[in-house]
Amino acid sequence: MNLELFIAQRLLRKGGPHEKAVSVPIVRIALLGIALGVCVILLSVFIVGGFKKEITQKVTGFSSHLNIVSYGNNNYYGDEKVKYSDTLATALTNIQETKNVYGFINKPSILKSGTEINGVVLYGVDTAYNTVFLQENLKQGELPDYHTERASDEILLSASVAKILSLGVGDKVQAHFVQEPPRARVFTVKGIYDTGFKEYDEIIVFCDLRHLQRLNSWASDEVSGIAVELHDIELLPQAVEAVETALSLVEEDDYFYKVKTIYEMSPQMFDWLNLINTNIWVILILVITVAGFNMVSGLFILILDKTLLIGVLKALGYQNIKLRKLFLYVSMKLIGKGILWGNGLAFLIGFIQYKFKLIHLDPSSYYMDTVPLEFNFLYVILLDLCVWVVSTLVLVLPTMLISKINPIKAIRFE
Repeated sequence: MNLELFIAQRLLRKGGPHEKAVSVPIVRIALLGIALGVCVILLSVFIVGGFKKEITQKVTGFSSHLNIVSYGNNNYYGDEKVKYSDTLATALTNIQETKNVYGFINKPSILKSGTEINGVVLYGVDTAYNTVFLQENLKQGELPDYHTERASDEILLSASVAKILSLGVGDKVQAHFVQEPPRARVFTVKGIYDTGFKEYDEIIVFCDLRHLQRLNSWASDEVSGIAVELHDIELLPQAVEAVETALSLVEEDDYFYKVKTIYEMSPQMFDWLNLINTNIWVILILVITVAGFNMVSGLFILILDKTLLIGVLKALGYQNIKLRKLFLYVSMKLIGKGILWGNGLAFLIGFIQYKFKLIHLDPSSYYMDTVPLEFNFLYVILLDLCVWVVSTLVLVLPTMLISKINPIKAIRFE
């Protein structure tokens, strides 16, 4: 029988005479501090995870996880081209990390509607493009249909561009292209989207890939780049290596390829997210520090409050090491209880926000209109263990006070 654990459970049992002890409110305050600290750190992790997920989805919706472009293409909206052959498409599709592959063309243009003009970039895609992202952010109308036999005249505008040009679903708009010779096309607005990501919303207009191929006088297998979507952004390092291997095996004589990752295409955005990750570590250190001090003070009070018990046990021959073990059991259970309360509170608040979207944000600053959340249970377990282990280790030092207690003086202690 583990006598230390048995005594610890008796000390923690509700309804006993120890409930009136002076240490009880101090310990409860320490528990509350741990619970609130754990709640704050978990909510921070949920929110940062939500931000990273939402921003990554929006960036990849416009440019994918990996882009294969011409080796000499230093401008994302340049005129360099690559060959998207069936052999290359098959090689890329067969990569384990790959979810979807499609060709695209970027072409700057000036849209003119009545007296209004606005510079945009036409993003030409075909039927291989995954429209889930656009469907989720579609505000009016429908998505253009690119399954037609001839190149479709339908385009998808953002709400900000539509507002500038005073356009609605079904309206016609002229697109002027600065090239030799200058050319113009008339498109029909099929739908209007709004992702809240103004850096892209203000310039990207989706259209049929075949229109831009004809304007550039390119063959049907020539594109500005090849987008490679992955099952998970965490697979990016392995995917880059696999894609580069595939390119080396099928590279054409007159075409030279290079791979650009999402981090290279939007470095400022991910630097911002990494800065937020740094804040998480700062919060974690502060929470553990506060929780440690709370429990240290609580344990000191508890030891002083149980001085008579310690004296009796010592008089009966109980060793200091076992007494220290007893109070560590008490502390570990109290810390565990505080962590559970913190988890419950964090998940409750998180669920309410996830379900009812009560806390709103300014889309112009945060790229979304509500606080996003992502529940990562692996991170929850790791953070709980970290708080529990570190807080327990901190409490080893206060238990050394037990060895200084004289049993005779302790029994006389009031």
